[in-house]
Amino acid sequence: MPPLLSSPEMPKPESPPREPREAILSAAIDILHNHGAGALTVRSVASAAGCSTTGVYTYFGGKNGLVEAIFIDGFQRFGAALEVARAAGPPDGPVDVMAQAYRDWALANPTHYMVMFGRGVPDFHPSTEALAIASGTFEQLVDATTTMMAKLGISGAPLDIAHHLWAGMHGYVSLEIANMDRTNDPKERQRRFDLGVRRLVHGCLPTD
Repeated sequence: MPPLLSSPEMPKPESPPREPREAILSAAIDILHNHGAGALTVRSVASAAGCSTTGVYTYFGGKNGLVEAIFIDGFQRFGAALEVARAAGPPDGPVDVMAQAYRDWALANPTHYMVMFGRGVPDFHPSTEALAIASGTFEQLVDATTTMMAKLGISGAPLDIAHHLWAGMHGYVSLEIANMDRTNDPKERQRRFDLGVRRLVHGCLPTD
């Protein structure tokens, strides 16, 4: 029996080249994710991005500017994810929906998350402008918390309640990312997170 002839392989379409700034940013994120903050240097990023160190300085001004770009990019995409989740969820359950969106985004973007919330690059200090962008995501939670408080008859300052909720969510998610939550079972992790959010909210309910 004659051998079967394989059809000629079609050439794969080439991916469009990334813009230099995007390529540099992506290289920095990959280095952080795979090798940690100690490996993040202007030279290592330039080498991974296929450009000169001048390119890094041109687009980001140096290492701190590069990390700040990751910080800002993370908060902008994080805020957009929270907004989409709240718009798609039930109007009377915004905090639950945003809590799940918080966890989903963090687990999908752990390197960004650690730069944003976990001092992933210890010597990085965000600028005032970057912190203003970051605070916008907290304002989204404050707004959702205000809605929840009106629905459940919770008194107090929405900012304080939102801070309480955010701190609890952050704790659960940070422990999970660090694999310090004492389980590797995805269902158990989700169960604990859901239970934790309910308890965070319940702790705000009127006691009389």
